[in-house]
Amino acid sequence: MKILLNFTLAAGLLASPALSGGWEAGRLDSSMMYQDGMYAEVGSSSIDYDINGTTQASKTHKMAKDQTRTNLGFKAQYGDFDIGLATYMSGAIQLDGQSAHSTGCPTPAALCSVVPTADVTVDSLALLARYRINDNMSVLGGLNRYEVSNAKVQSLTGYYVVSGDEMAPIAGAAYENKEIALRVELLLQTETDVTLNASSSLSPLVTTTAVTGAKMVIPQTLTLNFQSGIAEDTLLFGSVHKADWKTAQINIPANAGNGPTPAISSDFANRTAYSVGIGRKLSDSISVLGSYSTEGGGGATSTDPFTLTDGSQTLALGARYSYENMTISGGYSYTKVGDVTMTHSSGLSSTYTDNKVTGIGLKLGFSF
Repeated sequence: MKILLNFTLAAGLLASPALSGGWEAGRLDSSMMYQDGMYAEVGSSSIDYDINGTTQASKTHKMAKDQTRTNLGFKAQYGDFDIGLATYMSGAIQLDGQSAHSTGCPTPAALCSVVPTADVTVDSLALLARYRINDNMSVLGGLNRYEVSNAKVQSLTGYYVVSGDEMAPIAGAAYENKEIALRVELLLQTETDVTLNASSSLSPLVTTTAVTGAKMVIPQTLTLNFQSGIAEDTLLFGSVHKADWKTAQINIPANAGNGPTPAISSDFANRTAYSVGIGRKLSDSISVLGSYSTEGGGGATSTDPFTLTDGSQTLALGARYSYENMTISGGYSYTKVGDVTMTHSSGLSSTYTDNKVTGIGLKLGFSF
C-alpha cells in the first residue's frame, strides 16, 4: 500500500473548495511534503459559478464570476528534513452584483442591486519545513505570506481599492504507518491581522482618497487530514477543516473627506467543512477516486450582501496516471449550494435558489 501514499496527490484536486467560507478559495496542500526525494508540481483549475440571484426588482443575474486558479509547488529533502515552497490562490471575492440593476436605478432605489461588484484575490506563498522524528512521527512548521494587490470593490454607495500583505505562522504534526498507507496530519494556522492600504470614493468615476484603519483578518484554521488503506489497492481519505471566520472580517472605515464615502465590512460566519473519499488503484499506472464534501452555512437568511449561498455539498471524481517519474492527475467536481435570501438593512434584497458550481482541474507532478 506504500504506493498509495503518492496516489493522494490526485485527491488534492478534489479537496480544493470551489466555494467555501469567508473569502477562502484554496487551502494549503501539504501532501507534497510526504514525497520521497525531490518533487515539483503545477496545477490549474477552472471553476464555473452558476450562481444567480433575483433582486427585489425581479431582475435575475449571475452574481459570481468564473475563476481560474493556478498553483505551484516544490519540495526538497535533506536528510531528515523536507523543505517545501508552494504558491496558490488562497482567497477570492469575485462578484458582479452591480450589473444587476434594473432600468431606472437609482431612482427609485428599489430598482437597484445591493450586491457588490468585486475583483479581489488573495495570493499565498507558503514556506514549509518538515522534520521526521522517526519512521512514524514528524512535525511541520512554516510561514504563509498572504497578499492582496489592487483589489477593487464597488457597492451601491461607494468604491474601494485595497492592497496589503502579512505573514501567518503554520504549525503541524503527522503520524504515519506506511505498511497500511496510514497518515494522520493536523495543521494549525493562527488568526493574523492584515493592515490594508485603502482608498475610497463614491463611485469608480470619482478619484479615490486614502482611508486609515482598514483591516483584513486571516482566520484561525485547524485542518485534520487523514488517509488509510482499507483493502488491497484501496485507500480511504478525508479531512475536517474548521475556520473561525466570525472574528476574521474585512473592514474599511468611512471616508469623511470624500463624499463622504460610507464604511463597508463583511459579516462572515464560522464554517466547518468535512470531506471523505475512496481511491482505487486499477493498475501500476492508473488510479481513480471519488469524494463527497459538505460545509455548513450561516443560515437560510442573511443581511450581508456578500452572502450568495447557505453551505454546500460537493461530489467529485478524479483519476491519476503515472509514467516513470511523472504523474498526471485530473478531477471534476459538482457542487450544489444551499438556497439563501439576503435582505439588506436598506430593504434591498437578493434571493438565491437552485444554484451550483462546477470545476475541472489538472495537475502535473515530477519526482527527481
